[in-house]
Amino acid sequence: MQPPEREIGMPKRHREHIRKNLDTLVEWTSYERLAMECVRQGILSDQMLRNTEDLNGKPFNMDEKDVRAEQHRRLLMKITQRGPTAYNQLINALRNINCLDAAVLLESVDESDSRPPFISLNERRTSRKSADIVDTPTAEACEGPCVSKPRNDTLCSLTPFVGSVDGDQRKVKKSKKIHYAPSAIVGTYEMQSRWNRGVLLMVNIMDFPDPDLQRLGAKEDSNSLIHLFRELDFTIFAYGNVNQHQFFELLTTLTSSSYVQKTECFVMVLMTHGNRVKGIDKVAFCDGSVVDMQKIKDHFQANKCPFLVNKPKVLIFPFCRGDEYDLGHPKSLMEPVYTSQQKELPDTQTESISSPRTNVPTLADTLVCYANTPGYVTHRETDTGSWYIQKFCQVMADHAHDTDLEDILKMTHASVGDKRSKKGSMQTGAYDNLGFNKKLYFNPGFYAD
Repeated sequence: MQPPEREIGMPKRHREHIRKNLDTLVEWTSYERLAMECVRQGILSDQMLRNTEDLNGKPFNMDEKDVRAEQHRRLLMKITQRGPTAYNQLINALRNINCLDAAVLLESVDESDSRPPFISLNERRTSRKSADIVDTPTAEACEGPCVSKPRNDTLCSLTPFVGSVDGDQRKVKKSKKIHYAPSAIVGTYEMQSRWNRGVLLMVNIMDFPDPDLQRLGAKEDSNSLIHLFRELDFTIFAYGNVNQHQFFELLTTLTSSSYVQKTECFVMVLMTHGNRVKGIDKVAFCDGSVVDMQKIKDHFQANKCPFLVNKPKVLIFPFCRGDEYDLGHPKSLMEPVYTSQQKELPDTQTESISSPRTNVPTLADTLVCYANTPGYVTHRETDTGSWYIQKFCQVMADHAHDTDLEDILKMTHASVGDKRSKKGSMQTGAYDNLGFNKKLYFNPGFYAD
């Protein structure tokens, strides 16, 4: 006898719970982030997602907001057709992208007979401690050049992040005036607008094909950065697990957008695994692909990124630039010397992986910030986030109201340099000044318009 309809595929009560709360789920979730997470988890394939986005000509009679809402509803309804495990996978996806209200709404369905208790991947692992875990993938994974296959898995339209962030956040001191460089010879980047002060692109890749490479505690860095730059009046674009194709598509789309065209400043923070192979810094993406970091920096050349010519560009790369632990040296011959260790014990993780009339430098007005010097790992606490990002956010909160960025970086490096892991490992921040010849003051809370 054929089993009852309700036992085929997704249980009937789950399908009906999604249908009943469809509009609420659309309101409480981000389409772009949910779509990307569903593909990452395998709830939907790339082709399935494209099919749900194809409205067969309807967009001609709909405004952009209605088109996105319809695509959002179709995405959720498609999940109801994806088998008996899709409901739990959807809840997991919602928690991974921090849509907790939506996840709780789905969990509220009556589960008296079949669904096992929900345990998110993050909740399962947050109790695990590590002692100097680094964001460095294996050497083999970083040997090659760009290995990501071309794909058509787009991230859809740009949507500024306006959601809330978890946890206690730092109080950012506000400026009482617009600050300028003491010397007119040096000059000051213009940072005076209320509405176009800056754009932040934050990409925080936390999951990889190898589960052991999950970047525990990295979510805290996202929360801190979002809060900080929101207080600095930046327009924020925040993304999680992206593959290499998605990252470069996103970077190209954003830097070609009206957001960047109007902005006074652009900041990008890419948090992931990194390494250094044969003197070349490498970056890993969530699909396991690796690219030379120089390719990312090259995107900001004047011919490729005209909207940012003569504007300050700050690129923050807080991942490992090698797999060596910096054990330092004693201040005097009487002090003990730390000995090298094979692997740090769980407690901290590490972040190891032309015109004849007018012309501008190929790459100028750019500050490239690193959490460590070449060859060494960087560190991340599994419960509070990375040393570098957390110290940077703290120094910015305390001093951005009257201190220029390069001095803030020096204070950040000094503060990070005082930290030690249980095995004595340390790290030294660094930055490259590529024609960044003016002072950059963020002037939080003070506007000239």
